[in-house]
Amino acid sequence: MDEHKHSHEHHQAEHHQAAKPRKGYRVAFLLAFSAGLLAEMLLFMHAQMREISMILKEDFRIVVVRDEKAKTPADVTGAALAAIKGTSQAVFVSRQDRLARLKAEEPELVASVLPPGTNPMPDTWEVSIGEDVLGDMNAWTDAAWRAPGVADIKYKPLEAYAIMHSLFYGHLITLTLALAFLTFMVLTAMVLTHGHTPATLAASLGQDRGWFAAGAGGAAVSALAAYAIVYPVKYLSPVWVWPNPVWQLAVILSGALLGWVLFQWKNVRS
Repeated sequence: MDEHKHSHEHHQAEHHQAAKPRKGYRVAFLLAFSAGLLAEMLLFMHAQMREISMILKEDFRIVVVRDEKAKTPADVTGAALAAIKGTSQAVFVSRQDRLARLKAEEPELVASVLPPGTNPMPDTWEVSIGEDVLGDMNAWTDAAWRAPGVADIKYKPLEAYAIMHSLFYGHLITLTLALAFLTFMVLTAMVLTHGHTPATLAASLGQDRGWFAAGAGGAAVSALAAYAIVYPVKYLSPVWVWPNPVWQLAVILSGALLGWVLFQWKNVRS
């Protein structure tokens, strides 16, 4: 009888121990690490695309060649170019200044090709345009051709495409991060408003520190892992920009919140 009683008590103890909920800190850590690593990579790509687009925009110029036969005053042509929709700036570069630039950049080439005292360079305008024009360069060039005193228009179409696509991908990454963060905030609000009062919410914030720590730890490790992955790019390209440290802090805080939300969701499910 005693043996049967002890066996029954032992079985109940084992059942109680088996029913005891597991902490699951490792799950919170890994989920925060995965989400944080994805966010870190997107942030790095966003910073890179923004830097590349800025470099390309600074380098991109439309060169409008003056028609010497038209005898149109330079200021008239410059004003017509500046008045075209999408034009940011139209700077006149005289043939003397153009030759001086070429001599400064390629002195040996100029000395070997051009006879002394000659200047075959034309008067030009260097035109900067806004981002909204890059998608429809034909509309701008058609308007520029109608300006008086224009002999030719030169620019790099592939560079314009590269700028447009880099700007698009940068905006796309921003939109992706914003939607992901909005979705996470909606999930957080749904979890918090289910079965929580202000008193119980305040109590759980203090009691569930381990879940905050697990999520924050996973996000922090993801930042270190992302840095280790992308750091070799420094030796492959002159363009390398690491996101602002404020974004790293935001990722870590979001990871901490993710760990706590996961625990609250687990409690609701159970």
